[in-house]
Amino acid sequence: MDRIVNKFEKLFSIRFSHDAFPFSASTGGFLTPNIKIETDPTTNALFKKHSIQYLWRNDTLICFIRIRTDEDSPFFRLPNNFNARFFINLSDPIKDKTGVALAHGKENIYRFRINVRASANSMNLAGATLGPLASQEPIKVFNPGNPGNWTTTIKNLSGHFGVIDIVTEGSSTHRLYTDVTNQHLFYTTANGNENEHLFTIHLNN
Repeated sequence: MDRIVNKFEKLFSIRFSHDAFPFSASTGGFLTPNIKIETDPTTNALFKKHSIQYLWRNDTLICFIRIRTDEDSPFFRLPNNFNARFFINLSDPIKDKTGVALAHGKENIYRFRINVRASANSMNLAGATLGPLASQEPIKVFNPGNPGNWTTTIKNLSGHFGVIDIVTEGSSTHRLYTDVTNQHLFYTTANGNENEHLFTIHLNN
């Protein structure tokens, strides 16, 4: 029987914290059951194409990517303008103790923009932007007439607590790669640094 071995490496990770639950990480992820995280359709398609998986466990969002067996680089080369979007929604036990701005709601959502070329290691609600944010998925709208016609438009997201946008922009030191041209991943199992690519989102101001 043939054996097929696929290797995966951590691409990046994001930890969540909340002042009202200071010991959540040490007790196995108190926040985790009360926060829902999922990819948008564009990111879901990208992850399938490039063999990327994600887990939401113990207060941490972890993304893994399939790598080559001979070196720590993606098995399917990532696009140069790699970006990913995650929706965040909170259940009442967390939401009730999170001091969200009065303007938050409907189309006014938080955006946590993490640039893996330049971002700081942590961000709170005050550091996120709050306001309308366009969806990455265009929709078709029928315009009545004689004859009618279809047009493509972009609508704003609505109904989410917030989104995380992972982007790779600018010319600062890259946190994903030691070699951008060949996409050699910065993190390797050998160096033992479990906190590489670890960002923290504080659900407080």
